[in-house]
Amino acid sequence: MAVDEVLSDIEMEELVSKVLLSENPEGYFEEVKNLTIFQQVQLIESLPAEQRLSIWYGIDPTNWWSLIGYLQLETGRNLVNSLPAEEKVKLQKVAVYSEVLSLADILPKSMLDAIMLDQDEKVSLEFQQALTYSDDQVGRFAHRNILRVRKGISIGSVIDRLKRKDFISAVFMVDGDRTLLGYVPIAALFNNHDNDLIETVARPIQGVDDTDYLSDVATHCQFEEGMDYLPVIEDGKLTAAISISVILHEVQEEFASNSVSEAPVPDEDLFGPVSVAMRGRGLWLCINLGTAFLASWVIGFFEIALQQVVALAILMPVVASMGGIAGSQTLAVTVRGLALKHITSANIKLLYRKEMKIAILNGALIGALVAMVVAYWFNSLPLGIIILCAIVINSFAAAASGTYIPFILEKMDVDPAVASAVVLTTVTDVIGFAIFLGLGTLILL
Repeated sequence: MAVDEVLSDIEMEELVSKVLLSENPEGYFEEVKNLTIFQQVQLIESLPAEQRLSIWYGIDPTNWWSLIGYLQLETGRNLVNSLPAEEKVKLQKVAVYSEVLSLADILPKSMLDAIMLDQDEKVSLEFQQALTYSDDQVGRFAHRNILRVRKGISIGSVIDRLKRKDFISAVFMVDGDRTLLGYVPIAALFNNHDNDLIETVARPIQGVDDTDYLSDVATHCQFEEGMDYLPVIEDGKLTAAISISVILHEVQEEFASNSVSEAPVPDEDLFGPVSVAMRGRGLWLCINLGTAFLASWVIGFFEIALQQVVALAILMPVVASMGGIAGSQTLAVTVRGLALKHITSANIKLLYRKEMKIAILNGALIGALVAMVVAYWFNSLPLGIIILCAIVINSFAAAASGTYIPFILEKMDVDPAVASAVVLTTVTDVIGFAIFLGLGTLILL
């Protein structure tokens, strides 16, 4: 996305505020229509699901598929799934074959089936074959509308065959077993005598396997000047061709997505459903739980020295670690949103509310699991209740800190990517220990 095509912070904040506060979408429809497709993407990724639909209705239908392609994968999936049935039908009617292949992994199966039914039998079969490959493999984007010609045939015969075909993307020379022998530039056919043999214009070329990854092809293959397609080999035989421009386009998109700041869930939708974000982060919280108990087990070796407060001392790292990792997840999402200009003063409270919902759900679920383990381990129900309360409260502190700390630091012209983690760790550790030890002192001692 070019820098000059991105809305400035002030423009973004004003537009987001207008969308969130307006009761009538017609009040900003014209403004949305005048945005470039990249600015529309920027706006959609900065809004909750309800407002995204109002933006969708203001976008030219001819740009729908391109816009979905530019969105983060999770955002694109959420947007398509939220469309009313009649809008999904409209989207299917303007389907672009190449875009559908790129986005097939995020589209509902019912939509893919409907799009295939709208194609003729040959295209539908190719579509199904393409979907057997992942979206980073050559086979997903290979075209089978190629012309294979035998060595020894005349150029005139090849031209006649080309004229009888509706559309041919590339011509290749093969032997009787369809083994690749060379690439035939179509322009060269019309610049030579009809009686010349096809091998006089054929050029050597290296084929790519249908299961090869696009990034590997872009790195290791040599693209000659004037060459538009690479031959695709399946089980040793020439079966299709892939456009070099498609390879470069897909690799560029992959590079762009990989260059974005890391988040706890790849390409997490900033304002996506709470349940999706909760599941993704909850997995890592559970993984972190194992390492937290390992630290507690090590501290347990000092039981004799710690005497009366041994249980509290052993479990302190659990509370601190759970708050730290939960806060880090929120922090990563917020820093990423700031970097992409998706977070402004107009929508920071929406993000805060979403993060607090995730905090209470994950905090309560994981806290209850920890409480049961602790109550059984130390044979103390009060101790289990104490650690449950401490984890839930520390999860709230982590969510609030992870959301607002980087936002405030950026307003202070301090790099949030560098400073946020230090402040966050201090907050979660202090609050976590204070709540846990405070409750322990009141209830147990």
